[in-house]
Amino acid sequence: QPATRGTSMMHLSLLTLPRTAPRWRFLEPYQLHQLIWKGFPGIERIEGSRPFLYRHNEEAAEHSILVLSAVKPDWSGLEDEAEGSTTQHRTIDPQGLPEGARLRFFVRANPVVERKGYADNASRRIIVGGNLKRVADKMGVTVDALENREERLTAWIERKGGDGGFAIERDELGRPLLMIAPNHDYRIRRSRDKSATPMTFTGVDFEGILRITDPAAFAATLQRGIGRGKAFGFGLLSVAKVG
Repeated sequence: QPATRGTSMMHLSLLTLPRTAPRWRFLEPYQLHQLIWKGFPGIERIEGSRPFLYRHNEEAAEHSILVLSAVKPDWSGLEDEAEGSTTQHRTIDPQGLPEGARLRFFVRANPVVERKGYADNASRRIIVGGNLKRVADKMGVTVDALENREERLTAWIERKGGDGGFAIERDELGRPLLMIAPNHDYRIRRSRDKSATPMTFTGVDFEGILRITDPAAFAATLQRGIGRGKAFGFGLLSVAKVG
């Protein structure tokens, strides 16, 4: 997770790689990691730790990579292999957001929970909002006994907010101001070896309006991200002022 190395400021970068360039036509996760790490020269690479969070969007014309870090990046190394690539950078102060502030937010999360109650008495990690019938069968209950997908995912992001210094805003009827996209499976290889069996991660996009309830906890949430799978592009919380 991003380190807090002597400063409260965070650095937000946007890398844009045109797919018209042969080298950027396809961007494998291993290549993407190597590319982002080039922005942090001199920082030791330790397994399970990195000075950034990121999110990769693959559009028809380009790849866009949003990178959030507590360490100021240096993207000059990208210039040698640019082929039309561009970089943008700005700083943000997560400590400067007051209690009660309302913000639009977006996060692509890997909503995993530890679930007990299976027929074999085991505890397993499951995807929140996954196949209801499969979960019900494993737990030995009927589908009717489980909350629906939207209710379970709303409860998941609200639990994260309870620990992370924010609450999901609700309208005058008490409905959460929240949009939840369909599940999307991402097949990811951890190395450049194309014969390696890829892992599958389920991502869910959450978008809505939140209210800061604890500024210090919320600043920490921005730095560390939300949920699991951060090494694979999940968890970066993007926020903007409402209106």
